[in-house]
Amino acid sequence: MRVAHVNFARGFRGGERQTLNLIEGLAELGIQQTLICREESELQRRVTALGLSATTVAHPLLGHFSPPAADIIHVHEARGAYWAAIESAFRHTPYIITRRIPNPISNSRFTQSVYRHAKRLLGVSQDVSDRLSSQTGMPVSTILSATTAHVAQPDAVHAIRQKLGGGPIIGHVGALHDHHKGQSVLIQAFRRFVHDYPHARLLLVGEGPDRADFENLANGDNRIHFAGLQEEVGSWIAAMDVFCFPSREEGLGSSVLDAMALRVPVVASNVGGLPELIGRDERGLAVSDHDPANWEKSIRRMLTEDAMRQHMVAAAHDFAAENSVAAMTKSYMALYENVLNRIHHAEDAEHAVGVRL
Repeated sequence: MRVAHVNFARGFRGGERQTLNLIEGLAELGIQQTLICREESELQRRVTALGLSATTVAHPLLGHFSPPAADIIHVHEARGAYWAAIESAFRHTPYIITRRIPNPISNSRFTQSVYRHAKRLLGVSQDVSDRLSSQTGMPVSTILSATTAHVAQPDAVHAIRQKLGGGPIIGHVGALHDHHKGQSVLIQAFRRFVHDYPHARLLLVGEGPDRADFENLANGDNRIHFAGLQEEVGSWIAAMDVFCFPSREEGLGSSVLDAMALRVPVVASNVGGLPELIGRDERGLAVSDHDPANWEKSIRRMLTEDAMRQHMVAAAHDFAAENSVAAMTKSYMALYENVLNRIHHAEDAEHAVGVRL
């Protein structure tokens, strides 16, 4: 089997991390793969560093016939769906689409046709799947994103905590984009929190268009640290005492899974696919709104209620282990095989009818 993955994102966010996770998982199984992507994208750099094939194209509607023929095309982001549909028209290669965000797809006839002609539609959470199904009128399966096997180096964790000083450390990993990730809520909650915890620190890992606005909101408070983009975030997450995820919208929130795997307690918004990770306050605390006062209360609870925190951390760690890269890879392999078997059986039946006629 040869799989072509399509992802035209320029940056490297959760969807690209999950694309890479799957590529690595399939490589472990010896599956032949190629990546169709933008030139000089971070995903291309990481895939080629693994010694795997990547074909770059200048535009999502171009670059057909240049990659080697595949048995199945796996689309990982919205623009890739158009490339896959055109490629399928030329080469008759079946394609599947994994939808990672809760945003609605276009109602244009072309976009609707692209999704209707996919052999399977998938969401990374039940919330995403339900939204996509309502928009397309088609059945949508769910395969949860995987926990990334980040490595937390004890010396690096110690160095981060020493550099920040003080404590406890409240942290977040994600693009600095308030409309999506809601870090302004966390900054405001932190500024309330330090009234009683003056030595606390807020650690924001990531880059994005709203960094300057967040720095203004921090108002020169040297207890709020902007760590920028980090290629390996494992040690940064492990240095946190509480991982906060105040997203205003979220397909799933795979960074929450990563914190769970590293045994860092989680406080997260009750939006999108996040409740599927947190449960009903089973594996973390869910905050139902974006009121900084309520976020401050939940952070305080997580730090002070020891028995609750320990129970949640243990349950969350088990849940993250169940959603490993190997588990996600196994689910996608079963799906690929199911799609290809159905096509082969249909072709055999058509051939048999032709012979009888």
